[in-house]
Amino acid sequence: MAEDFLSDVATETYADHVILRPPNRLKARVAKRVDPLVRQIDPVRRAEQALSLLENEFDNWMALEVDRLEEARAVLSTHSGAAELAELYRSCHDIRGQAATLGFPLAGEIADGLCDLIDALDGEAPPQALIDRHVEAIRAIVREDVHGRDHPLGEALVEHLKGLRLRIRPAGDEDR
Repeated sequence: MAEDFLSDVATETYADHVILRPPNRLKARVAKRVDPLVRQIDPVRRAEQALSLLENEFDNWMALEVDRLEEARAVLSTHSGAAELAELYRSCHDIRGQAATLGFPLAGEIADGLCDLIDALDGEAPPQALIDRHVEAIRAIVREDVHGRDHPLGEALVEHLKGLRLRIRPAGDEDR
């Protein structure tokens, strides 16, 4: 029985180890379970259609993420420990990953900058006032429904926050 399984496995033998490269049959298995009509539609187009169906929820989801960020900021302002900083970082990280998909790329850039700053400070919290400015900027972008990257005030805000971050970054550390 084991020999039957291993007969399909490509092997590379070295002096001290062997690498087994089993065949990938996942595509064939998945293809059997998907309706043939659905399989004919381009997967990118299918994904875009699915996103368009969810698009009316994007603003609500982004507002929930901003509320979570605001809560993490408030907790960090009263208890500035490693766990509280990690929660703020996690919330910023989520926003930087989701903001462009949810239609708020400038909010994602601001969250990205705050994440990078926290990384650069190596476990030390940035000044609370700087955290506050980032969170307030993200909230304002979402509240004012600033979609896209070409909003002049939003771009100015991103650049201003970048300048503030550069003032406190460790020497030799670059900011995006």
